[in-house]
Amino acid sequence: MTVILAYLYIAKTKILSSLVYRFDVFSTLITNFIMVFALSFFWKVAYQGVGSVDGVDEKQMITYTIISTLLSAAFVFDVENTINQRIREGDIALDFIKPVNVFGIYLAQDIGSIASSVMLKAVPLFIVSALFIALPLPASAMGLLLFLFSCILSYMILWLLSAIVGLTSFWIVELGPLGHVKNALVGTISGSFIPVWFFPEGIRKVLELLPFVYIYQLPLGIYIGKSNFLDSIKGITIQFVWVCLLFAIFYVLQKKARNRVFVQGG
Repeated sequence: MTVILAYLYIAKTKILSSLVYRFDVFSTLITNFIMVFALSFFWKVAYQGVGSVDGVDEKQMITYTIISTLLSAAFVFDVENTINQRIREGDIALDFIKPVNVFGIYLAQDIGSIASSVMLKAVPLFIVSALFIALPLPASAMGLLLFLFSCILSYMILWLLSAIVGLTSFWIVELGPLGHVKNALVGTISGSFIPVWFFPEGIRKVLELLPFVYIYQLPLGIYIGKSNFLDSIKGITIQFVWVCLLFAIFYVLQKKARNRVFVQGG
């Protein structure tokens, strides 16, 4: 119970510290506003004279775009940069001897960032989008519940991928372009901007074997009604499997990293 309270306090501290950076909040809001407007008008033009594509109509795609931008605003994390910075500054050993798990601390900090981003970025974007573009309602109440549960797993996949990339700093010290490569992959083949179901069938089948499409496309497909109940459950099950696989990789790497720090430290 004490450990849980400690993590909650860390998350609360992160929320309060996030409120200080008002310029970052406003700049992100403006960027997201521009993005959601641009993408919405893009799909309006693309769907002119077309009823639906792959079972998805214009209204669903605009809703997809709005909710995708909301998720991008909410899905904030700094774990890979935190790990890299702590290693570069030589403070990681101090983190390992703290009475709570160091990676639990990093996760709690990122959860605090999510809470502040939802309040300061996602909610205002939702209101503006509803007023000036369209009200992005879910396809059904059940779809909304499945969407929310799927989003939790989506974030864990994204966080674990970032943590794994961050852990490579124990061996290469500087991440260099690795973080950018990971972000580019997530942005391109996760369905964040363009759904993977619009890709050629061969490419789509390959991408469905990777964890990226389960970060954005799956929960968004559930939200707009693209996935029926059984497909949604199947997708969420695959998400859970990916969380377990990535956690196993993360667990092994963090064990090796901890041993590396203790051996080098004396």
